[in-house]
Amino acid sequence: MMMGIALKDRWGRLITLVNSIDGFIILGGCLALIAGLLVEDTAGRLVGFLIAAASGTFAFASLRTKLAELRRGVRSLSTAVPSQAKGTDMKKLVFDDFQPHPRATPVTEESIHLRQGLAHPHDEISNETDAGGQLFFGHRPEPSLVTSSARPTPHEFQISDFFDLDSEAFRATVTENGQPELRNEFDFLLNKVLAVIKEVVFAHTVAFFWANREKQQFVCETKVSDSTSFVSARRFPMGQDIVSQVAQNGKPELISRVNPLSEKEILRYYEDVEYVKSFVGVPVFFPALPNANAPIEPVGVIVIDSKAEDAFGPETFSLLGQFTKLVSALIKTSTDKYDLLLDAELLNAIRRLQERIRNDFTTQTISQALSEEAGKLLNWNFLSVVLYDEVKRAWTIKKVANRVQEGYVTAEQIVDFSESLVGNVIKNNMHQLVEDLEAERLPRYYRGEKLGAHGAFVSVPVSSLNKCYGALSIESRDKFNFSRKDIEILYRLAENAASALEILCMNEIIKEYVVMDDITGVYSKRFFMKRLTGELLRADDYGNELSLLLVTIDHSNRIAERYGQEGFESVLVTVAKLLRSTVRPYDIIGRYDYNRFGVVLVNTAANDAYIWAEKIRKTIASHIVNVAGKSFSVTVSAGVCGALETMKADEMLGHATAVLQKGMETGGNTVRVY
Repeated sequence: MMMGIALKDRWGRLITLVNSIDGFIILGGCLALIAGLLVEDTAGRLVGFLIAAASGTFAFASLRTKLAELRRGVRSLSTAVPSQAKGTDMKKLVFDDFQPHPRATPVTEESIHLRQGLAHPHDEISNETDAGGQLFFGHRPEPSLVTSSARPTPHEFQISDFFDLDSEAFRATVTENGQPELRNEFDFLLNKVLAVIKEVVFAHTVAFFWANREKQQFVCETKVSDSTSFVSARRFPMGQDIVSQVAQNGKPELISRVNPLSEKEILRYYEDVEYVKSFVGVPVFFPALPNANAPIEPVGVIVIDSKAEDAFGPETFSLLGQFTKLVSALIKTSTDKYDLLLDAELLNAIRRLQERIRNDFTTQTISQALSEEAGKLLNWNFLSVVLYDEVKRAWTIKKVANRVQEGYVTAEQIVDFSESLVGNVIKNNMHQLVEDLEAERLPRYYRGEKLGAHGAFVSVPVSSLNKCYGALSIESRDKFNFSRKDIEILYRLAENAASALEILCMNEIIKEYVVMDDITGVYSKRFFMKRLTGELLRADDYGNELSLLLVTIDHSNRIAERYGQEGFESVLVTVAKLLRSTVRPYDIIGRYDYNRFGVVLVNTAANDAYIWAEKIRKTIASHIVNVAGKSFSVTVSAGVCGALETMKADEMLGHATAVLQKGMETGGNTVRVY
């Protein structure tokens, strides 16, 4: 560009010079030539021609001198410009003609790296444009040799630039039940959405709050904020703040300028004044019941704020509308996954409940399994199972679980059937849900109970199609803690437990009319008790001795777990055969319980009964049982009680049970006498 300016200056000076000096000489020569042509005298013509020739010769010589001088100036100018050697830079002017306002087209200057400089000092300077509309001054370089110094240095991308290696969403995180943790995945995706919103709208804080109308509170699920005073509590009640208004009205709200004096009342998610100037809140909708005719209400609120005034406008609503649709889709996907996972957990709980009952078909096992499986699926602090006690002739708490260090009801406590929440559940065969115990006047179990008056309580009946067998109750120290899904889960578990109790009840009824036990071949419990009562009366009438023995198989639960129900039944059959082989024909043997036999030795004192019990204990311990190709031995414990005058059958059974229990507590394989 400097070279072009110099050439233009040289040509201008040349023209000026010709117009001033040489012009007069040439003009004089032309006039002399014209005068020579007009003069008739030969000498005058010759003089005119000579003057014209001299002026032309002088003008030619002067012009030649000026041209030589001009060439020398061009050479000196060319040598003054540094040669464009290999690897040097030249300037490139770039016109950005794609701007929305052509009149204000910016021009930028970039360096161009060339392999070679100008081919020759006298090369013609060209003005060209490339395919992108960029104008070049000077020698046009080869396209492959042009690089821009303004282009940033290439970045070495890593996997972490595109993938969160340490994210909880991609870890094999599971719950206590062995199921994958879905909350981490939802929080991870939601946090990414909020991060994008923050970058797009240049926000100070972006947060998502769940809106729970039943509990009248907000729950902060996640946030992306530059603030250090964001509220630490995840839950806080709804009020008159702007977030509550968005959740209640279901309409977006925009504040162009937030008054610092009222900021803490408007924006309650900051612990201190943050000096926020602009705010936008938009509702997030999700239909809880898609097929219902009820209006769809917001389930959450996305809030964004900025420390600049008028940072947001109506166009922000359009942008956030797309993000709220994305969040709604995330909620739906997570909800569907959670429902499927919860159904799978419920099926596994029912399967475990049935398997456990099958191995030990007793009322105690049913209540224990029901409480454990219900406790795995719900969030609770206290749990209880109430069943009818035939001995006490009352509804009794059979199982209690307490997760916190607070006082609660105890097992074997009788329930007030007519004046309690649990009593109403059993009486009406309908569940009872108390979302806030402070507003409830009826006791949970009985009058005079000393229980906390805060939290939530739910109780469902343990009932089949024909009969209610009790109630399953769960209590939490958090208000509004139980949902409709939780109640449905309790119902499914209670129904399976009720079916097992119904079968157990039917078996008991059948056994009352059956003389012989179908598995062991000895007397049934009902017939055994009938015979025991008769022998006691006979002993009183004739003054004879009579002894009762209760023989229990040690560690029967372990045997059933290891070899299954069929294996345990084989053990029962073996023990029954050994007992029958050692008694007299008129002695009585019956199956008193699941793993217990009753033996009545007629005309036998307690000491003699002890000797007999020791012999049978050693015989059983030395006997080998074969089950499914596996050989093992079992042991038994025995409790002995001799009959006294006017003693009843229930008294003898109670005394024999007491000494037997003491023997089992010492490890079993022993005989104790009352």
